[in-house]
Amino acid sequence: MNSTQLSALKARLLRNPGVVLENLAETNALSAAEVIECLPDTMWKKLDGSRCISVLQALPALGELTVIIHTGDGIFEFGGRFPEGETGHGFYNLHGKSGLHGHLRATRCQAIYLVERPFMGRDTASLLFTNLDGGIMFKVFAGRDAEGALNQAQLDALRALYGAQA
Repeated sequence: MNSTQLSALKARLLRNPGVVLENLAETNALSAAEVIECLPDTMWKKLDGSRCISVLQALPALGELTVIIHTGDGIFEFGGRFPEGETGHGFYNLHGKSGLHGHLRATRCQAIYLVERPFMGRDTASLLFTNLDGGIMFKVFAGRDAEGALNQAQLDALRALYGAQA
């Protein structure tokens, strides 16, 4: 992508940041990480993927979250507490008794983005874990209160992972 195309993409995301990032990446032959970094600077922060396990270990304390796994063939959502986990046999093993559980190759995490942007007419806050290819491994979204506003305590905790002030 040349600088003119990149500028056009940044302008598009400034006008409408609430697009499906994976779709925009595909149509522009970019990685999702490259598209995230085209969002306005105020909408994203980045952590190195070497922090993956420490971030994952912080998630269970946040309460009800939504985890989304988006592939070319489907979008899967899990709502609930993020499970505790531990490393073993080359994976970070999620110890969920029911609901979300499994095994994550955390060493393939290149970066973790905190993205705060409007989506479908509502403010959202999410962690986007990206792999070595710049693709999104999975997303973790902050919950909402009874009125539909973002859970402020979760938002503050997510921002604190990045050293950002609430």
